[in-house]
Amino acid sequence: MTFSTPGTKQVTLRSCNSGGCTSITKTVTVLDPMPRITGMSSVPPLLGTGQMISLSAQTAGRPSLIHRWAITGTGSTSNNLTLTGNPVVWSTSTPGIGTYEIRLEVQNGDGSVFSNPLPVSVARQSFSDVPPTYWAWQSIETLYAAGLTGGCATGPLRYCPTGSVSRAEMAAFLVKASHGTVYVPPVPTGIFADVPVDFWAAPAIEQIFLDGITSGCALAPLRYCPDSFMSRAEMAVFLLRAKHGALFIPPPATGTVFADVPADAFAAAWIEQLASEGLTGGCATDPVRYCPDSTVSRDQMAVFLVRTFNLTAP
Repeated sequence: MTFSTPGTKQVTLRSCNSGGCTSITKTVTVLDPMPRITGMSSVPPLLGTGQMISLSAQTAGRPSLIHRWAITGTGSTSNNLTLTGNPVVWSTSTPGIGTYEIRLEVQNGDGSVFSNPLPVSVARQSFSDVPPTYWAWQSIETLYAAGLTGGCATGPLRYCPTGSVSRAEMAAFLVKASHGTVYVPPVPTGIFADVPVDFWAAPAIEQIFLDGITSGCALAPLRYCPDSFMSRAEMAVFLLRAKHGALFIPPPATGTVFADVPADAFAAAWIEQLASEGLTGGCATDPVRYCPDSTVSRDQMAVFLVRTFNLTAP
């Protein structure tokens, strides 16, 4: 007797002899000839180095054993991994950056069966709060690789992408971007009344003053306002002076590029020049706007710096 499908079956057995026939009905369980994988945990297609991913699965059919998880690096046998257990934790730091396929092998006495492959890519993730799926991930990684930022905190290393950029931080960014990361500014002398010589960003702030990028935020006495947040209008001036030099003067504004930047607005010419050079597309559409009075976030600043100084992604 042969059964084509597994499950619980009613079987009638008939025995006959010279005295007649007798029927006996039995319930039998028909097992799968091989174990079946009925479900696997979903894995995001893009992960960052350092992420911990739990792999788990469900099986059916014969009493079976989840034998191993096979993680194969495409085109690289050196990155092949075997993990045992269910669930099992996979650290993406172990294989590193690359493209992988994850398969599950289920095994019993009759053989083994592999699941369909799950494709996964692992990308660089230097900051715990900036995964590869974050919109400004590549620019932030580029900034870090270029030595323009060390992040906002450690343990773990973080970038604080949604935090606002202060005028002190802006000075530090611009000095590294325009002079190079090994450049050491002169010892500060106390040019600004609100920037003492022992202030953490004093060398950078005085350097961008000497470079003609800033003339401060107020007079009598001369001040820089280091703890104030940088507006998008101010940023346009800072970026273009750092890129083109203190003597650069953009063409007069037309007032037709951004709906919220009329020709007579503060920094209008600089904002329109930023757009003309392809360094900004604005903050919103329908109509196209720039949001000149909004503060610049750290993720936005990463994008602006990469574009302005043509930084190359790692």
